This record gives sequence, structure tokens and C-alpha cells, in this order.
Amino acid sequence: MPITFPPLSRRSFLQRGSAAAFGAFATQLPAIEIPEQMWVLFSDTHIAEDEALVARGACMAENLRRCVNQVLKIGQKPFGLIINGDCAYLDGKTEDYVTFGHCIQPLREQSIQVHCTLGNHDHRNNFLNAIIGPPPPNAERPMIVQNKHVASVSSALVNWILLDSLDLVNKTPGSLGEPQIAWVERELRNLPNKPTFIVAHHNPQGPVPEGKQPTGLQDSDALFDLLASHEKVKGYIYGHTHTWLRTKHEKTGLPLINLPPIAYVFDPKRPNGWVMARVSAERIEFELRSLNPAHDEHGQKHVIKFA
Repeated sequence: MPITFPPLSRRSFLQRGSAAAFGAFATQLPAIEIPEQMWVLFSDTHIAEDEALVARGACMAENLRRCVNQVLKIGQKPFGLIINGDCAYLDGKTEDYVTFGHCIQPLREQSIQVHCTLGNHDHRNNFLNAIIGPPPPNAERPMIVQNKHVASVSSALVNWILLDSLDLVNKTPGSLGEPQIAWVERELRNLPNKPTFIVAHHNPQGPVPEGKQPTGLQDSDALFDLLASHEKVKGYIYGHTHTWLRTKHEKTGLPLINLPPIAYVFDPKRPNGWVMARVSAERIEFELRSLNPAHDEHGQKHVIKFA
């Protein structure tokens, strides 16, 4: 991926079914001069074909529908919504993505543009075939980076570079690969000179102790060495660990935002939900919207200043 869904009215959705356009190209959004933009960040939805399926005490589809409804009720239309990987439950079955599409349909009906990245529980072809439909006979899908789907989304205030860290389906570690990192370097040179955030499903991978297996982004060092050389890069946003957290990259000091899961948490004390990101010319503010509004961290804000 990423997949960029075109906004649909309910009428056109019913006419066109699950047709969509995918963002294997840079998406340039209208550059409207406004003092602040609001974006929405989802991650780790883990949707199965069966909407009633419960895992680790959570009904994933119900949680996603609740989050979608909350976004529609916040009183301000988001400039865009990014779903950061693991859209499907375990191994990216086609039927999982059909249900996923139904769950996010209300966003598209309200003309909210939805972008997705791939996680380790996703399957590229199944996602594309389910959401877009199979390519014509003897035709290939256009791809900027071979075997990866990448996109950049640029608005008046911020750039988002959306990466594909899926390596093997239903295997924990992720990787970008040299061609994708080379594409990131080109994008960073060519994108407008404004605050830029890198979005990928996997967490940065530090040194792996002897006898342990990697669980995060295996080519983290190559990526972060590149990001550190570009002043416009203001942070790296990831999911995968099912933990709401702000830290800094140990080597480069780059801010890291770990998105909460929509589906289930690994630690029952941690919150699940979604994140509201408010962007101005001076800063970005990430606010947790917990599915449990009584959680101590509901409404917690992490601010990154651009100056």
C-alpha cells in the first residue's frame, strides 16, 4: 500500500460498490491557507470477516465503528485520516478487507479522505483486489517502488510520507528495503519545505540481543540516518506495539509517536482508541481519544514544536 480511498457520497458508494483509487503516487491536497488543520490517525484495526469476532477481550469491528462514529461527531471535518497498518486480523484474507471497507464506509460518505499503510498482518494483493478490484488481464498495477506501495500526502501545513513496512504476512518483523529508502530520499528532496512526518507500521528496531528475534523495522538504522539529514522531518509515527507512547529515537533524537491500537491492547492497563492531530505553522499536537473515556490518559496530548 498505501491505499488512498476517494471520498464517496452514499449514493455513489452504492453505485460503485467498493471501487477505490490507490495511492502509489503522490497525493497533492488543495493548498488552502488556514491557521490550523485537524488530521485523524488510526492504527491496528485488525478487522476480521466476522464482525462479531472477539480477540483479547475486544470486538475489533465494533471498536472501529465506534472510532469512526466518534470522528464524525467531533464537530470539525478532518483534513484527512490515516490508518497505519494491520487493517486485517491475522493474515489479510480478502473477506477481512471487505468487512474493513464496510466499517469505514461512513467516513467516505462524508467526503473524508482515507489513506492506509500496510502492516505485518496485511496482504498486499488481497487488500488491493478487495478494495479496488483485480487489475485487467495481463496488466500490472503501477508501482513506484517494486513490491511496495508508497505515497506522499501534502497539504498547506504538513507533509506525510506513507511507507510500506510489510515484509512477510503474519510474521512480526518489518522492512522497507533499499529501493523504498531511496524513494524516501527523493521525496524528502522534492516535497515542499514544510514539517514532514514519516508514517510506517513498524516500530524502530534497536539492537537485538543474542538469541532474540527482531520484532520491529529491521532496516531502521538506514532509514533514521537518512531522516536525520533532513531538517524538515519532525517525527516518525508508527503502530505495531499496541501502545500509546511518545519517545525519541535513541540515536538521532527524532520524536517518535506510537499510536494506540483500535483493536486490542497487549497490556490491559494501556488505552486503545485513536489520535487527533492538530497542525499549525508552529507545532503539531497529538491528542489521545481513548475508547474508554475514563482512562487516565484519555485526552493526553503530545506536542512537537517546529521551531
